[in-house]
Amino acid sequence: MTERRDTVAELLRHEAVRERRGALRQRIETAGITVHDILCCEDRTTFGGTGHAEGHTVVLNRSGGYLRRIEGEEFFVDPTGGYLTRPGDEQRVAHPVGPGDRSTEIRVDERLFADRFDGLPATRRFTVSAATDLHHRALLAAARRGAEPFELTERLHRLLDGVAASAGHWRADAAARPSTARVHGRLVRDTCAALAIGPSALGLSLAELARTVGTSPHHLSRVFHALTGSTLTRYRTELRLRGVLYALEEGERNLRTLSYTYGFADQAHLTRTCRSRTGHAPSAVRALLADRA
Repeated sequence: MTERRDTVAELLRHEAVRERRGALRQRIETAGITVHDILCCEDRTTFGGTGHAEGHTVVLNRSGGYLRRIEGEEFFVDPTGGYLTRPGDEQRVAHPVGPGDRSTEIRVDERLFADRFDGLPATRRFTVSAATDLHHRALLAAARRGAEPFELTERLHRLLDGVAASAGHWRADAAARPSTARVHGRLVRDTCAALAIGPSALGLSLAELARTVGTSPHHLSRVFHALTGSTLTRYRTELRLRGVLYALEEGERNLRTLSYTYGFADQAHLTRTCRSRTGHAPSAVRALLADRA
């Protein structure tokens, strides 16, 4: 993991990368597990052709967002979580908010996957806590720093344990008729996509967000909570914090600027939120995600 860390803008301008539809920037391999750090450069806003998963994978998003359809289940992937695949899964992807999303693909062997994820609810989509998300980013930072394989292997297994503990938190709209469940699912996907546009979208009021997705504030709040198990307020705070974590991972050092950009009242508010959700103050997070010790 010693390759030069080009900016997203530079990678998107590079035609060879665009043709590859994904830039492999970092790679970790250990017994039964391979990790790829992927920048997706596909700019198709609607679903493209059907593909099939080649292995057992755990995919975690770090920045941006996109739509995934796996075995007929459709959901929006953003930095609050990711998804699972099994060999042969039929899948399609769309990028309604544009290219440049960053994900980590962890491919594991069948035994490791079964130990953690078999027997969980059928949904492929999962959420992760901010603490697990920070562990994920710290793993990549440790690899960039040249940590020894023993440490990286231990970090990987701890990360997979954290993901498995979170998987299945999204709910099926079991009480609704199939047609209503589809409408509700589309409403949640559209809401996630609207908020994934960037910091400006995270500043929308509930009424403005509801108008954006074509419903009332009350209906949006009720449906979102019913399907995700999270209030919109908590979800929006999680997105704000994940934006801060990504900015720190990319080298941003000015906490006051980050507080303003992501809608925290002030630096103290950001510090309290970060410490309560990750267990670390932003200054400590910055050290954890640094490329060098």
